[in-house]
Amino acid sequence: MASENEDKVRKIEGIISQIQGVVSGRLVCEDDKIIEIHVLADSTRSPKQVVRDIESAVLIKLGIELDRKQISVAQLEPGVAPPPSSGIRLLLKSINYKTENGQATVNVVISSEDAQFSATAAGQNNRQNRLRLTASATLSAIEQYLKVDNILFVGDIQGTALYGCELVIVAVCLHLDNREEILLGTALNRGDDLESAVRASLDAINRRLSVFTHS
Repeated sequence: MASENEDKVRKIEGIISQIQGVVSGRLVCEDDKIIEIHVLADSTRSPKQVVRDIESAVLIKLGIELDRKQISVAQLEPGVAPPPSSGIRLLLKSINYKTENGQATVNVVISSEDAQFSATAAGQNNRQNRLRLTASATLSAIEQYLKVDNILFVGDIQGTALYGCELVIVAVCLHLDNREEILLGTALNRGDDLESAVRASLDAINRRLSVFTHS
C-alpha cells in the first residue's frame, strides 16, 4: 500500500511540475492521505490560476480530485509582471467532419485578422477520438499560424459536467526550449462536441499567445 501511495504522490508531483508557471511542487501526506500541497511558482500567473490548473490537470490525468484548500502557492519575484497581451486572438472559422469505412476525418479552419489556417486529422470514429482528432487538427492549424512544427500536442481531452453545465477540457502539451508545459483550455458544450473541442483548444493557446508573439 505504501508503494502505491508513493507512486501516486510521484505522479501528482510530476503533473504539478509541468503546469505553466510552476517551478516545483511537493506533497505532504499523513496515513497515506494528502494533507498539504506546497507549490513554488513564478509571478507570471496568479496563485488562483495556478491552483485551478493543478486541480484540472490532476483530475484529467489521474482522475483524482484535489482539495484546493490544501494547495498553497509561494511565488518568486513578486514584482515581475506577466508578458503584455498581444491583443490577437485566434478564432474558429469552420469545421468539416466526415466518416468513411469506420474512419473519421476532421478539418478545422481558424482565423487571425484576415488570414486563415487549415489542418486535418483522421482516425478511428468514436466520440472520444473525434474530440482528440478535432483538438489535434486545431493545434496543427495553430502551428501554421505560429510558423512552427511539432511543439503542440493533445495530452488529453475530456467531456465533463460542472454545476449542471457540459464542458470540454483539454490539456495541451507545449514543447518549447527543451521543456514541456501543460496548457489547459475549457469550453462550454452547447450541443456540438467538435466545436467545443476547437474552442477549448483555442482557449488553451490564446491564454499564452503573447509568449509567442513577443518572443
